[in-house]
Amino acid sequence: MIPMCSFAAVPAIAGDLVPTDVIPTPDIITPPPDAVTPYAGYGISYDNNLLRLPDSASAQAMGIGSNLSDITHRYLFGLAVDKSLSQQHLTANVNVAKVDYDRFDQLNHLEKNLAANWNWHAGNQFQGNVGVNYSQGLTPFIDFHLLERNLRTQEDVYADGAWLFHPSWRVRAGVTYSKLWYDLESQRPGDNSKNQEELGLDYLAASGSTIGLQLRHTRADYPTPELDSGVPVFNGYDQNEIKGKVDWLLTGKTTLHFLGGWVSRKQDEFPVRNFSGINTRVSADWSPTGKIDVSVAGWREIGAVDDVSTVYSLNHGASIASAWQYSDKVRLVAQYKYEKRDFSQSAAAGIFSATNPNDALRNMALSVIYNPTLHWRVQLSGVRSTQILNNAPGGYVSNGVMFNTRYSF
Repeated sequence: MIPMCSFAAVPAIAGDLVPTDVIPTPDIITPPPDAVTPYAGYGISYDNNLLRLPDSASAQAMGIGSNLSDITHRYLFGLAVDKSLSQQHLTANVNVAKVDYDRFDQLNHLEKNLAANWNWHAGNQFQGNVGVNYSQGLTPFIDFHLLERNLRTQEDVYADGAWLFHPSWRVRAGVTYSKLWYDLESQRPGDNSKNQEELGLDYLAASGSTIGLQLRHTRADYPTPELDSGVPVFNGYDQNEIKGKVDWLLTGKTTLHFLGGWVSRKQDEFPVRNFSGINTRVSADWSPTGKIDVSVAGWREIGAVDDVSTVYSLNHGASIASAWQYSDKVRLVAQYKYEKRDFSQSAAAGIFSATNPNDALRNMALSVIYNPTLHWRVQLSGVRSTQILNNAPGGYVSNGVMFNTRYSF
């Protein structure tokens, strides 16, 4: 994990901090410099509660029997590109995966992913990024539990730039347009588009640490109204943020990250759903030895919810992850994540009587990664996921095991 602590090539409106989900996925590939790298892979996984249902009685009520489990096969083909021309750096990764289910074959689908970025430079003082991300795949069953092929497609186009106008000062700005939509007619109220603008100022310390201030505005539009008790609700909103951002190289082995400040969201309808308050995320990366890495994080922030009948949740969470490079060819990765989601504010409206689906999510995983050769990778993972509902019966427990292998040509 590399924090943004210098005049680095980092999109201005990329993820704010180091990701807390560090379970390696089989699609992530870092090609050699100035190379075009085709790759192919195969994965098989077992999940004892694929649809994330509360119990076998719920499955029987859906007419699918009492067996909640399924085995999934995944056939992956992709191409990774890394090219440099003078100061310009181009990267791209495109892949397609055929996903087949043994029991619930009505969920069979193609996953499509594309990520392309141009890290541009103009001398030593100006640089930035222009890129696009595209993904299409099955909607996770965390909040959507129907046995229907609910494909979700997301597009992001972004451009940003930074000006190092002094050896210790940098100003940056960027814009992002994103669009998300679903195949199922019943999920159309979740379709949305967002325009986001950001402006930031950073102080670059001689030690490599960074402290800055950033302003962000987001306009979100949901063209299809959500029906709540028969009343149409348009869930569009405007959101403004002012946050401080710190990447502090505490020691040669420890880096602290902070992003926090004021967030104000105003809904187009029903002001009772507005949000105004502090959002904060703190994380730390620690490398006690050359073979062990540890990351911890804690946060309080509002999060987007696309698959339930409310607009957003106020999330409180914490995570810890660790990676151990056991040998040149073997790496172990463990992770635990806990998050409480509170929908009270976004579910509130004077004429609505919906029950707040507040819940707590726990996810844990252990992965063993083996690289027999420079081109061949094998990964075995065990995962456990649980959901506990606070105000209603339900929730789920899910256990699974995944085996993936990938070869880069």
